[in-house]
Amino acid sequence: MHKQMHNETHRVSADQNTYAPVNRFFRFPNLVEPETSGNFRAPNNDTLYYTAWFDISEQPLIIHTPDTAGRYFTIAVTNLYAEVSHIGRRTTGTEEGYFALVPPHWQGELPDGVVAIPTETNKGWLLGRMLVDGADDFDAAMGLVEDVWAASLDEFTMGQRPPLPAEKSAQAIDPLDNIDFFTVMNRELKTLPARPGEAALMAMFDQIGVGPGQQFDPAALSEAARKGLERAIVDGQAIVAAGSARTIPDFNGWMISKHIGRYGYKYMHRAAVVKGGYGNLPEESLYPAALTDNEDQLLHGSNTYQLHFAADQMPPVDGFWSLSLYTLGDSLLAPNELRRYSIGDRTRDLHYNDDGSLVITLSHARPDSTQANWLPAPEGYFVAVMRLYEPSEAALDNSYQLPRIRIVK
Repeated sequence: MHKQMHNETHRVSADQNTYAPVNRFFRFPNLVEPETSGNFRAPNNDTLYYTAWFDISEQPLIIHTPDTAGRYFTIAVTNLYAEVSHIGRRTTGTEEGYFALVPPHWQGELPDGVVAIPTETNKGWLLGRMLVDGADDFDAAMGLVEDVWAASLDEFTMGQRPPLPAEKSAQAIDPLDNIDFFTVMNRELKTLPARPGEAALMAMFDQIGVGPGQQFDPAALSEAARKGLERAIVDGQAIVAAGSARTIPDFNGWMISKHIGRYGYKYMHRAAVVKGGYGNLPEESLYPAALTDNEDQLLHGSNTYQLHFAADQMPPVDGFWSLSLYTLGDSLLAPNELRRYSIGDRTRDLHYNDDGSLVITLSHARPDSTQANWLPAPEGYFVAVMRLYEPSEAALDNSYQLPRIRIVK
């Protein structure tokens, strides 16, 4: 499970369709829709994404964020252990800021006004989100995204702002399906500082020629050892897949993981989360997901469902909340006639009942009632994912629970 993070990180950095040099941001030009949802697993349709892979082996990386005037934004800083910290409205505010990703054991000084963000590993991933409040707000949000940039400490002190990335430059590879898995693992372990308490684990890896002081050579393996490692790749993925279902608790039909971004020595949980994609810390956002209705049947587009929020039971957030539906299995958005891929507290013209309650309809076919509260569903099986950005303590401690998705008969 320990090696899962290193190889998943390498796989995603190679096969994701984000094109920019290391230490430079790539900005997605639009909100994610079905045509582009393959870039992420279960992407949101509420924010603009901007992302960068970083390598601070030689010096800190300076990140500039503009004044967003209270607008929600966040940048998740994820290291190679999948541990997460955040730059953004909740943690650092929305005024213009300069932040430095500082490598382990770096002893230099930062310029005045630059806030240090220590990282445990030299390499990692940045994933930013900038809220778009409707179609008429898109240009303003994109303007802010374009003013988020990264520069090495040397570039920053010389007053240089890096140019935008030009051409695509990525080659899709997948080291998870053959013996190269261990080659990648060996290379990445060489770059990581030793963690307290993992000496015995590293000693186990040494037995197969993998580790910070090793040079993994597949050609030197016996036939039995090679077959054993190839089998371990297959079995390991199956163990992680099975373990993921056991690591996420269920609350009123919604699976909610509240231990993302802080794993310590919980290798199985970390591997299961990373297999599905990286996420924010729970304090930044929660992602409740539902696969079944109130009759414990899988959600399917041929049915009609309702989600009823009482007036005093709206999702408790300081940021915003939304609901999106994805095809089951590949977690992609599905095309629909309204081109509506999320619904939530910012949706225009939502209809609230006289008592202040809110009913959202989920179905593939157009409902007979008003379309204002309709979120079109995929034609087949689907998963419903809520997003609670800057959730309140009630959401974090489970004293608030989302209503069950109910089938309409």
